[in-house]
Amino acid sequence: MEEIASQEKNIVVLEKAILDQEGPAKVAHTRLESRTHRPNVELLKETLAQAQVELKGLNRRQLALQEEIQIKENTIYIDEVLCMPMRKSIPPRDGDDHGEWAGGAHPEAVC
Repeated sequence: MEEIASQEKNIVVLEKAILDQEGPAKVAHTRLESRTHRPNVELLKETLAQAQVELKGLNRRQLALQEEIQIKENTIYIDEVLCMPMRKSIPPRDGDDHGEWAGGAHPEAVC
């Protein structure tokens, strides 16, 4: 019996607390609603959306640039580490001092 009475008392106290908070909650809700309908707030939201779109674009561009850098680093690695020893093993001239390259063609003329 005492537990039932205690629970009923708790329910009454909680209902009163909820009713006491409804007034301030309605005021806060009304103020918030009126603030969101101001033109300046709409402009701020639009500016925020534009900034977010620009940030996404910049992040995409950064990723693309990082991919390009990685490709270029791989290209340099292939050129310096894998191809350079092979190039060094090829004799650059036929042996005369006229500046002719082996095979008769200058490497820059080929590329």
